Amino acid sequence: MPFQKQIVREDCELFVTGRVDGPVAHELEVEILALAKTPIKTLYINLSGADFLCSAALRVILQGHRQWEAKGRRLVISRTSPEVDQILDLTGMRELIVESS
Repeated sequence: MPFQKQIVREDCELFVTGRVDGPVAHELEVEILALAKTPIKTLYINLSGADFLCSAALRVILQGHRQWEAKGRRLVISRTSPEVDQILDLTGMRELIVESS
């Protein structure tokens, strides 16, 4: 699944849609790692169009968040669908990684 990207200066918003299962989680990981090699300072992952996140996707996002933070950069979830928001709430990740309004 190719992800849509919107890059403005040192910020990038990555739009993820549909069901984020194992194969898509792997593609997301590859994309996050590729963006880490660019001058992007903040990566916003937009999940407003996603309707499911598997545990592998949660791991990819959390691991990416930690790696970017260790380098003085930011990786946050910018928007969520109701389904994804519920998953993030149940796992306790909402407070950690979802950008506060």
